[in-house]
Amino acid sequence: MEVSKAITPDMEGDAIGGNVNFVTKKGADDFILKTNFAVGQNELADGTNYSANVVYGDRLLDDKLGFIINATAWQRDWATDNYEPRRGNDGLGIYRLELRDYTGTRETYGLNGSLEYQLENGTLSASALYGTLIDDETHYKHRLRFDKDRAELQHIRNELITEMQGFEIAGEHDFGFDKTLSWQLATYENEFRYGDKPNSEDNSYFVARFDQKNVGYVGLEDRDTGKNYAYNQVDGGSDPWNAISNHFPSGFTLDPSKMGLSWVELYKVYVNEKDRLVANADFDWQYNNQLAVKFGAKYRDKVRKADFADEFYAWDNEQYGAAPTLADFALSDQPGRSDYLSEAKFDYRTQLSQVASTDALAQFWTQNRNKFKLDTGESALISNGGALGRNFDVEETHTSLYGMATYQASDNWEVLGGLRVTRTDTEVSGYTYLADEDKVVDTTNSNDYWSILPALHVTYRANDDTNYRLALTRTFARPDFGSLTPGATYLEQDNQLNSGNPALDPTYSNNLDLMVEHYFDRVGLVSAGVFYKDIQDPIFQATSVGNYNNKQGVTIIRPENGDSAWLAGIELAFNRDLGFISDSLSNFGVMTNATFMDSEMQIPERTEKVAIPRQANELYNFTLYYDDTRFAARIALNHKGAYIEEHGGDSQSDSYYGANTSVDFTTSYQLNEQTLVYLELSNLTNEALQYYQGEQGRPLQVEYYGIRGMVGINYQF
Repeated sequence: MEVSKAITPDMEGDAIGGNVNFVTKKGADDFILKTNFAVGQNELADGTNYSANVVYGDRLLDDKLGFIINATAWQRDWATDNYEPRRGNDGLGIYRLELRDYTGTRETYGLNGSLEYQLENGTLSASALYGTLIDDETHYKHRLRFDKDRAELQHIRNELITEMQGFEIAGEHDFGFDKTLSWQLATYENEFRYGDKPNSEDNSYFVARFDQKNVGYVGLEDRDTGKNYAYNQVDGGSDPWNAISNHFPSGFTLDPSKMGLSWVELYKVYVNEKDRLVANADFDWQYNNQLAVKFGAKYRDKVRKADFADEFYAWDNEQYGAAPTLADFALSDQPGRSDYLSEAKFDYRTQLSQVASTDALAQFWTQNRNKFKLDTGESALISNGGALGRNFDVEETHTSLYGMATYQASDNWEVLGGLRVTRTDTEVSGYTYLADEDKVVDTTNSNDYWSILPALHVTYRANDDTNYRLALTRTFARPDFGSLTPGATYLEQDNQLNSGNPALDPTYSNNLDLMVEHYFDRVGLVSAGVFYKDIQDPIFQATSVGNYNNKQGVTIIRPENGDSAWLAGIELAFNRDLGFISDSLSNFGVMTNATFMDSEMQIPERTEKVAIPRQANELYNFTLYYDDTRFAARIALNHKGAYIEEHGGDSQSDSYYGANTSVDFTTSYQLNEQTLVYLELSNLTNEALQYYQGEQGRPLQVEYYGIRGMVGINYQF
């Protein structure tokens, strides 16, 4: 893995944060056969996890032909406990409290292979890859609708499938001892879809919802909103952030016989993305002992197709009588009910309803589909303008040319300079809803631009162990495909209206990086650096609260370009064994790095400056290890500070991803030359994933994953 914090002109310029390049072997150097097998468990899930991996390679035809094949299989049962307060039209009150229980089985399979043929003056190679993720999820969601005085119980089942495949041919040709031509042709495809749930015709995120009305919630407030909401203590209410009450009246219980079938929802998504062609060529010329030049070109042709519908079906009461109730199905406790959200300071688990099997509900839907009617008013469709934001196609091409030179001025000084020029052509085809005329029309938008990206790197080698590096570069970031849609989509489960913006401009950044690094006699280094980025047209998610299609308190999200921004920080790293303290500590060591940042940007409709989205003020990792070549152990602490996910109208409306600190432990033992056994433990402190609005006392989502562990064996033949 090659990590470049400051890029050079021969790298993709769409990389404001730097560049990570995975370099894989095209062929084995010698015979190799490695196997790995592991089993494990997730604290919150039943069942056993397993993983298996085989790597096989060799050289043939007098060592001219090398090949390598890698096959992987990984199955894990997973579960999470989650609560999500949904905020009302005043932006503060909780109109809906969601108690979510997820369980599932996730399977990953991969197969990739490559071969390389040695020519007299170069190589030819070919590679292919295939990977798939199948996530079979069962999800029970109690939704306490304070604003409507009812309780909703959603039974959710879906099978999410992601598939990726790709093929590449490449060559490297030497012309004399000082010139090399490298080229590559590749194509890739990635697809996202739902599997055969609830059946092979309705492939979707399947939801069956049962409602119990007239709950009689207590302890709620109407603060001139016309609705009864719960409020957190930070807003003068009674509910702590980690102990939000269900506000049930004394003696109330959820009664399946009073829960009528309200909706069947089919949430349908299909996305296909292709790099139809990726072609690049690079020419290296070592002109003399001091000067090396390199120039090249790259072309990428991309296409994305996205289809979406959120269909709501209601029981046909007029023709078939009253809808079934939850009590009409066989019931049981939801998985993990006995310790559901045990980390929270409120007892939810004893007051949950029993649930039906999602397989039974899927079968009921399939057998009785004719007894339901599509409710176009509740559904998000192309025809009613509710699903336009996720029904769109994108075609985009990137054409780049670059040239660079590296000049060795002396034994101590090296200068690299060059220029990359990139042309981007984007066309987005979708739909726009004309509210005044109440109709949907086809819409096509295009955006074409040149990106001029100079770079200058200066390196001073004070001695064999110490380097000083200065880099002045210009980089950019294209808008995500999903942000370019001309329409909007309403998501009922999140009460959100997500809009696109085909007029988004790319973001540009002028970057300054300065670093010093010192390598120790034994393995290890210490480094320190500073960086500054002057950013134009940063993209952020603007949020507001409003009404949509007679629904109140809807969170409206739209990507926008900010005016300007800057990001600055310092980076520190220290990796070394502790033998410099005492020879007896030579098998112990530490690996640590930290980044401290600050940022500021100006966005429309905010008078004060705000932080750049998704940029934490601090990141740090600390690992303490022991390794005597036979036995090894390490414990690692990883921290990422809180950051703004989406900007609202003021600081109390900004949504944050909360700070996260995780602790992991690994250990291994080399039984013999061929065999190694190991243990991996993750998330030892059961750190929660958190989103909040404005401050931590106003949560949007709190989710617990539990501890995960694997024990395995590596064997090399």
